[in-house]
Amino acid sequence: FHVGSALLPFLFVLVAGLVGWRGSWFVCAAFILVVALPLVCALVWKERNPQSEAQPRAQRAVKQWTRAEVLRDPTFYAICLGVLAPAFVGTTIFFHQVYLTELRGWPLQLFASGFAVLSATTMGFALLAGWLIDRFSAVQLLPLFLLPLALACFAAAYLTAPFAIFVFMALLGISYGFSSTLEGAMWPEIYGTAHLGAIRSVVVAVMVLASAMGPGITGYLIDAGVDYALQLALMGVYSLAAALLMWRVSRKLTRGLAAGIFPAPDRP
Repeated sequence: FHVGSALLPFLFVLVAGLVGWRGSWFVCAAFILVVALPLVCALVWKERNPQSEAQPRAQRAVKQWTRAEVLRDPTFYAICLGVLAPAFVGTTIFFHQVYLTELRGWPLQLFASGFAVLSATTMGFALLAGWLIDRFSAVQLLPLFLLPLALACFAAAYLTAPFAIFVFMALLGISYGFSSTLEGAMWPEIYGTAHLGAIRSVVVAVMVLASAMGPGITGYLIDAGVDYALQLALMGVYSLAAALLMWRVSRKLTRGLAAGIFPAPDRP
C-alpha cells in the first residue's frame, strides 16, 4: 500500500504530462481492468490453508463492550476527537495540493515526489509503533501521534522554501505511521474483541465523514477569503489541543486498566 502511495502519484504526474489528466484516468482504468483485476483473481483463486496453528496465550481479561455501550461512553468520543485529526488534515491538504503549490510557487512534480518521503516514514514508524505497543501499550502511546501532525501543519503553514514539502511529508508520515498501527491495537485494549467489527465500523464511518468534510470546509473558507496558511495553522493548534486531550484520556485509561476498574460500561 505505502509503496503504491510513494510511486503512483509521481507516475500519474508523468503520465498526465504525456496524455493529459483525463487520459491519465483512462490509463488507470485500463491498468486496473487488464492487469490488477486478473492478478487479484489469480491470487485468490486457490484457497490458502495454514500449515500450523498458533498456540493461544493467556491474556488479561477485558470487558467485552457492545457497540451500544461504546456509543454511551464519553471516553470514546474524546478519543475520536484525536484519531479523526489525521484523516481530516491529510485529506484536506492533499485535496487542495494544487492550490498550495500555486501559493508557494512549488512545482507540482516536486510536491508529488514528496509522497515517497511520506510513504517511507509511514512504513518505518508503523513498524516502530508496533514494537512500542508490544513493549508498552497502545493506550500509553495515545498522546504521541498527534504531535508530528501539529508540526506538519505548522510547516505547511509557515515554511515557503521547496524543502518544506519534504519536511511536511516526513512529519505527516510519522503521524500516519503511528496512527495506523495504534488505532488497530487501541480499540481491542479498551473495549475487547467480541464486538470489535461493530465498533470499528463506527470509527471508520466517522473517519470517512471527517475526510469528506475537510476539503469542503476549507474550500468554502478559501472562497470566503480566509487565508489558507491561517487555516493550516489552526489545524496545527487543534492537533496540539487534541494531543493534550489524548494525554488526559491515556492517564485515565492506564489507571483504570491497571486497577481493573476499566472497562466497565454503564448499563441501563
